[in-house]
Amino acid sequence: MSQTDALPVTEQLAAADDAAHAQVACDNCRTALHGHYCHACGQSAHNPLKHVGHAIEEVFESFWHLDGRIFRTLRDLLVPGRVAVNYLKGHRVGYVQPLRLFLILTLFTFFVGKLTLHADDFTVTGNDAAFAAAKTTAEVETLRATQVAAIEAQQGGAPSAAAGLAIAMAAVNTAAAERTAELNEQAQTAASGTTESAMTRAAQAAARATDKQQDRAFNYRVNGKPWDPETNPVVFASLPQFVNNWLNRRVANANANVERMGSKTDLYIQAILTALPGALFFLMPLFALVLRVAYVGRGIGYLEHLVVALYSHAWLMLVLLATFVTIGITGAIGNPVINVIGDCIYVTLWLAVPVYLLWMQQRVYGGRRWVTLPRYAFIGSIYSWLVVFVVIYAVLAGVSS
Repeated sequence: MSQTDALPVTEQLAAADDAAHAQVACDNCRTALHGHYCHACGQSAHNPLKHVGHAIEEVFESFWHLDGRIFRTLRDLLVPGRVAVNYLKGHRVGYVQPLRLFLILTLFTFFVGKLTLHADDFTVTGNDAAFAAAKTTAEVETLRATQVAAIEAQQGGAPSAAAGLAIAMAAVNTAAAERTAELNEQAQTAASGTTESAMTRAAQAAARATDKQQDRAFNYRVNGKPWDPETNPVVFASLPQFVNNWLNRRVANANANVERMGSKTDLYIQAILTALPGALFFLMPLFALVLRVAYVGRGIGYLEHLVVALYSHAWLMLVLLATFVTIGITGAIGNPVINVIGDCIYVTLWLAVPVYLLWMQQRVYGGRRWVTLPRYAFIGSIYSWLVVFVVIYAVLAGVSS
């Protein structure tokens, strides 16, 4: 038995580490080593292929940088503006980079959201066959009002069902509008003395009854005929041809997806949550531009505003993550008392958001508070519109992907 084998396990591991650190040259560039890392190429003296522990450490290090920075960053992120101020002052080594932090939190947050957000499927009491049976515009309006009331009754205050219910509402209104247009066209034809054979009218009624237009996102006529991406597409003369082609492909995808998803609210929610991270990513440079306009003349560069935008949205992702986790816990337990506690948590979290962002803005940019407030109101109003557009884009992109 060698002298090393007689040592305790911890000392054997320490000896192995010392041997790795004491190697003469870097395995990558053959530069002489003077510590744990090569000063020329930066490669670690640890060989992950020799120790399982080092291999696991390297995997987590490459993605999370779990050397204390992620926990320190999340801890300081809870204090408004602390991370952004320290990072802008040059204290960067102790924090996760803002873009990396935002991406990680966004992906993890919406992954949790997909696991926790669920809603009951919406149902529509009628369909196009029911509208086709209506003989007058008054009957169409009565049937439309009945179906809309039934959809609204299903919402039950559940915000997660809003997307699916909105699509169902649009489908009902579209079907009603199309039937109303048909009745008006029939009335004009009858007034002009044009008659149709009974067989033709029966065939048209049967076609309307069996058609599945209620399961389409786009159900309008183009040039007086049913829309078709190939034979009768939507064409905007002011747009290039490739844009028109793209729009018609997206409409075709939306129709196919809506027909596939039907009244399954969860499928709509999953599609929207899939599209939201990408939409939020494109929101960052726009929000940084708003900050740049609000604080023009302060000698702060655009990239510094972008750091503020990324860290502020990392905080928003933490709030959203806490919301999703609370939804999952209250939904799993289903206790009325727990539901009340969950509602209190929701209110507390989202009331803290404007307070946090105002405090962060004051701490990062400084200045008198009476000047910060109008700037905060300006930034908030522009940002609210940006969020609306982002959500609309996510809904459209999720349904038409």
